[in-house]
Amino acid sequence: FRRVLFRSITVTDTTGVSASALTTLAGKTTGAVTASAVTSVTGSVSELSALYAVTNITGLGNEAISFSSALSVSEANTVSALTTGAVTATISDGDMSTLAGLTETGNVYTITVTDTTGVSASALTTLAGKTTGAVTASAVTSITGSVSELSALYAVTNITGLGNEAISFSSALSVSEANTVSALTDGA
Repeated sequence: FRRVLFRSITVTDTTGVSASALTTLAGKTTGAVTASAVTSVTGSVSELSALYAVTNITGLGNEAISFSSALSVSEANTVSALTTGAVTATISDGDMSTLAGLTETGNVYTITVTDTTGVSASALTTLAGKTTGAVTASAVTSITGSVSELSALYAVTNITGLGNEAISFSSALSVSEANTVSALTDGA
């Protein structure tokens, strides 16, 4: 025989609140569990998905979520859709085609690009705009794009590892454009 409480509960913990602990707490009552004081939650993707599926918890949806293990792009998209708060995680995928699938901005993703050749300057700039975290592009040995796309890329402050890659263009450059691009990289 299990005793079920019909009481309302207010969670006063604010940071580092365990997703599984909140889910367990909600399962011990049929009353409302108010979690509006919670500013950050931790847990696995499955624990967080279970937490946000609980119907008697209110006040969630704007808290930060942190992960100590890496997330795939798909998992990052799932979790970031649960909250308007920032999601902090390392992204396990490294190829540009998969990374292009990140759907939200404002999260603190640490990303390492594994593509080496023919990386699009505009795609790399767009990727950097999807995170406030670091994007490491040291594996990139060649980049393609227009002068304006390359200038925009090298102006991005959260990308590291660029400066010695080859640059290729699909159209001819003026002397001024060639000088601009030459100043961006030590690559051929």
